Amino acid sequence: MRLKFTIIWLGIFIAGLEVRAAESPWARVVMIGASASAGFVLDEPLGGAETTRCKLNYYFDAAIQPKHTPVKNLGSALMFLNPEAFAPLQVTAATNNHPTLVIGVDFLFWFCYGDGSNDAARAARFENGLKLLEQIHCPLVVGDIPDASYATNTGIIVADQVPSETARRAANTRLQQWAKAHPQVTVMPLAKFMRDTMANAALTIHGQTLPAGTTRALLQADQLHPTPHGATALTLGILDALVTKQKKYPAAAIHWKQAEVFRLGYQAADKSRQP
Repeated sequence: MRLKFTIIWLGIFIAGLEVRAAESPWARVVMIGASASAGFVLDEPLGGAETTRCKLNYYFDAAIQPKHTPVKNLGSALMFLNPEAFAPLQVTAATNNHPTLVIGVDFLFWFCYGDGSNDAARAARFENGLKLLEQIHCPLVVGDIPDASYATNTGIIVADQVPSETARRAANTRLQQWAKAHPQVTVMPLAKFMRDTMANAALTIHGQTLPAGTTRALLQADQLHPTPHGATALTLGILDALVTKQKKYPAAAIHWKQAEVFRLGYQAADKSRQP
């Protein structure tokens, strides 16, 4: 009887593994990170309609065409207060959801920005952020570290929170080295995205070009956080980096028309606030 039970249990276990192995790589997408992922609007510090419209998960759901559970957004606008406390909670929550894909485009931002008495201290904190991400074993997309020094002009961040150019470049060099050792990791060029939008330069995503003179509108007046149109462009930029690096995520699975992704994501965000 015990042998029969063991055989049945093993059969169920193996069947479960086969189902998990055959499931879509888009099945369970989980998002971790800070305020760009979570959505943030300076005029709505406690959240609101426009904040909800800036959340990246709605635009991911609109862009990913294969059947999938709604993207779970674990990002927090409070990450800047204490990334060493908030980030481990996000990673644990993400792994508990057995994700097939994790998006952390701004997860590392406050491991380079924020507190740091010198470049060495920032490098040590950045290394701690990378170690946290090593707990994630499924495909992972992270953004590199942008130059956000111009945002000090708006008061959204202060000068003491901004790393030196040397520290920022060192962090990005280290990130590329780390990613090479972790083939499941894709690095999205967030620094270029931010540089181009701040310069109001042309921005090309998966063969579609937003012309010069139009891209500054992708960032809010605080010069740091995306608008709803910016959230759309950032989403497609993340997915473009993913499908380029990870062949198990085909480009054909993505709805690349920005106007349609914006429309669907914006509608879903508004619908989520309805009673």
